[in-house]
Amino acid sequence: IYKMAHFVVVVFVVVTLVQVVKSDEKNALLDFGSALNSKSWRNNTGWMNPESIAYCDWYGVTCDQTGSVIGLELSDNNLQGTLPDSIRNLTKLQTLSLSGSRPSNYQGCNGTDLGYSPLPDAVYTLSALVVLDLEYTCLGGNLSNKVSQLTQLQELVVHCNHVQGEIPAAALNTLTNLTVLKLARNPFTGPFPNVPNLTKLQKFSCNFCSLTGPVPDIFGNMHDLQHTFWDGNGLTGPIPESLGKLKQIQAFSFNINSMSGRIPEGICSLPHLDDCRIGADTNLSAYKANYPWIQKSNGNLWDCPVPICASAGGICNHTTDCHPVTNPCSPIRCKQV
Repeated sequence: IYKMAHFVVVVFVVVTLVQVVKSDEKNALLDFGSALNSKSWRNNTGWMNPESIAYCDWYGVTCDQTGSVIGLELSDNNLQGTLPDSIRNLTKLQTLSLSGSRPSNYQGCNGTDLGYSPLPDAVYTLSALVVLDLEYTCLGGNLSNKVSQLTQLQELVVHCNHVQGEIPAAALNTLTNLTVLKLARNPFTGPFPNVPNLTKLQKFSCNFCSLTGPVPDIFGNMHDLQHTFWDGNGLTGPIPESLGKLKQIQAFSFNINSMSGRIPEGICSLPHLDDCRIGADTNLSAYKANYPWIQKSNGNLWDCPVPICASAGGICNHTTDCHPVTNPCSPIRCKQV
């Protein structure tokens, strides 16, 4: 009898705890909807009828088999407001995707508007996050050192916002599972930090920011890297030699900077390379990049002689079949040394 009674008590406690957790998650979703004006969303199915529709069936919500929320995907859904602190109660959340779509001339927001508010500390407590996509959302503030707490993260996308300040080197270096890191079109300042632990990256961009100084030789361990873009900064110095060892690379850009030195011979032997932008162009209008934070560019000036792929007709000396928007020219310029 005692064992049976003990078993019943344990089951009751467990069931009660589960109910409390589920209640916390539902309340967190209700707070989220209220904070981001769910009444005006393009699709708010379930969010407006929380008592008659189970929250796992609300638009954009994904749950696991136990009923815990693991996905919140509401991209391009006219969200307006700021992320509430109670989002921390979605403790099993793996995907937070709230991205908007590209606005006209890359200015302002389209589809999601966070009002240039910073990412709340509550988001950094979501230790199960695998995907954090806040592209085109008018996100502001800084990229906090607390991002180091998101050690399961595979995709960190804050492209085209107003996130500013220096990029936290030590924090990024803890995110060893990252395959996508998109920081572009934000007023990040200072030199780009050395991030040797990001060995799984496939897509890596920090173009049209406000970076200065030389590009660190960080590509040596990024064997899976396919795309990396650095155009539209105030970068100086040479292209890192390690770039010429990336056998999976398909596209990279270092144009619209003030770089110099020797172009690595290795880039001419990359088997999958089909887009190479390292020329002396300085025109930002082709990229619709009218950001006040972009550093003045003098155009890249390389050491002569340049390798064959940067010579006339080479893939890295783009001077023909140009289009001012879709395919701007990026001619190579060099000086005798």
